[in-house]
Amino acid sequence: MRRRWIWWLVGGGLVLGGGSVGLLLLLFFVSLTFLAGLTALQLGPGAPAFATALSRPAEWFLAVNGLAVDYGLPNTLVLAVIQQASGGAAYGDRYYCSNGQTAGEWCDAAFPAVYAERGRRGQPAAHTLGVGYGLFGIDSRSGLIPTGQDPHAVAWNLAAGVRDLAANLSGYWKQGLESFHSFTQAPPGWPVSAHYPDRIRSLVQAYSTRPHLGAWALADWSPKTGQFRDPGNRPEWVFAVAVAPSPATFSHAWTPPTTALQCGPVTVQGGKPHQACKTVTVAHDLTGHLLALPDEVVGITANGRRLPFALSTVNPAVPVWRGGTVWGLRVPLTGPDRLTQIVAYWPGWTDTIGWPETSTGAVGQGHAVPLSQAVRQYWAAIVSASCKTGVPADWIVAEMMNESGGNPKSGPDGLAGAYGLMQLEPGTARGLPGWYPGARQNPATNLLLGAELLQENYAATHSWRAASAAYYGGLGSVQGSGVTPGMPWSQAAPRLAWVPDPQAGNTLTMAQYANDIAATAKAVAAYAKAHHLSAACP
Repeated sequence: MRRRWIWWLVGGGLVLGGGSVGLLLLLFFVSLTFLAGLTALQLGPGAPAFATALSRPAEWFLAVNGLAVDYGLPNTLVLAVIQQASGGAAYGDRYYCSNGQTAGEWCDAAFPAVYAERGRRGQPAAHTLGVGYGLFGIDSRSGLIPTGQDPHAVAWNLAAGVRDLAANLSGYWKQGLESFHSFTQAPPGWPVSAHYPDRIRSLVQAYSTRPHLGAWALADWSPKTGQFRDPGNRPEWVFAVAVAPSPATFSHAWTPPTTALQCGPVTVQGGKPHQACKTVTVAHDLTGHLLALPDEVVGITANGRRLPFALSTVNPAVPVWRGGTVWGLRVPLTGPDRLTQIVAYWPGWTDTIGWPETSTGAVGQGHAVPLSQAVRQYWAAIVSASCKTGVPADWIVAEMMNESGGNPKSGPDGLAGAYGLMQLEPGTARGLPGWYPGARQNPATNLLLGAELLQENYAATHSWRAASAAYYGGLGSVQGSGVTPGMPWSQAAPRLAWVPDPQAGNTLTMAQYANDIAATAKAVAAYAKAHHLSAACP
């Protein structure tokens, strides 16, 4: 069904901005169609998705930035809290479930097996302990939501959330974030895990190291054809949101400073060994870059035309939710003039995504292959990567099989997300020694890059399981969970019993993922031994 008429009404609502009729139209149609209906319309099976999970909160950047300045907080931290709470969706409520987990939907729908068992035991069916509403995940019993206030109202939710966040961050930020989560977001009595502030810290680091660009369109998508329905090649609205690290930095005490003994080299004085030592103070700060909007966003069509996107705060014709910071362009989605790429420009940064982007969980071409086939096909390249990096060959195979199923073309068709045998993201791959333009598309180089990442993680953790946990959830997340170099896995695993980026579709905890890698590596080693495959370096 065409929705063009709805969007002209929305546009009319924006034009009438100051009048009550325009505001009612805006709130009604946009809340139903743009946000609450965005998942059903745009992100259904096979439909295009945001290029990065962290790009969505940028939709509210200008409002977030203004509040951050008012309360003396870095906009990066505020955006990280929003990402953790709601993924940037005004209706992205977080439900706290009676099985001790959180879900972005009703608890009995998110964990059917758990609640089916509860039903068989005759236990109560009340599975939701509390709900964190709106962008900041504000709990109804926090005392922040006045009677009659819609907790999903963007302006109110942002203002209340930032104000309470700032009030809790008067001291060390790790403790302050624990307090904020406990009293603002989680229901009374919910056990506040130290993983919450560590998760926020890892998001701050992710925002501070690379651009995040995402896009969506207001057009029907056909799962059958894998294309937009755009009869007549008429222009349709395509929207983009983007942020990137700016040169401006921030730093704040994360936990109290500690003291450490720092010793110099051992020298011989008067025939006796001597070593000078002193006590130094070690600061533990949260540091990062402030975020900035792109200077320009451009769409590139199949016939090579470059079309500028208009920023919604500058051009009221872009039909977005009031307060949104969105770049919009009307362009055909099929035919020779169709959009094929979106490029965002910042001083010192450029980010490009292919259009349309497919879901990051989708396989671009082909399917998983049997372990035996993948090993035979890529063994020479695997041994080469092992010899260059020191990563055991069976561990490289295990990472490959768990990430891509041995499919060298696994990943988004546009190559903007994780891609290839080792499922490397563009920003991650660019920072590895073996990278060159197009490296991810070469299966042998993709294997080498993945091995290089594992080697870097191992150098920081001294554990292959911890290295794979970091491959999955990020090295900062592993270290932030309290895993120290050389820590026995029996001690590390309980600290990694949480799911990184559940908004991106992850379901395994980092410990489960690492254990899966170890189990697969054991099977690979047995297969290689049985078939006399040598991992010896030439």
